[in-house]
Amino acid sequence: MSFRADSIPRRREGADGQRFGEDFVVMDPEGRMLRGLNETAARVWELLDGRRTARDIAGVVAREYDVAEERVLEDCLRLLERLAGHGLLDAKEVLP
Repeated sequence: MSFRADSIPRRREGADGQRFGEDFVVMDPEGRMLRGLNETAARVWELLDGRRTARDIAGVVAREYDVAEERVLEDCLRLLERLAGHGLLDAKEVLP
């Protein structure tokens, strides 16, 4: 799956993330813990609501962490690709 700035990423049904103190872990739809996410990756996960585009999510993170939006967008797209590769996400495309 290839994400673009106008892709609308969404968690696959059954995929879940939980915060345990300072740690954040993500589980696939089968309930297996796949991996821990760092603070910014966890924030991206929290923003995956199936309505925001990747660019929208990057904009929120950029403002919250005071980082350039284009840099955050690049990192966000890479993270989305990795999460999709683990079967945690799918996406719908915004039609022109």
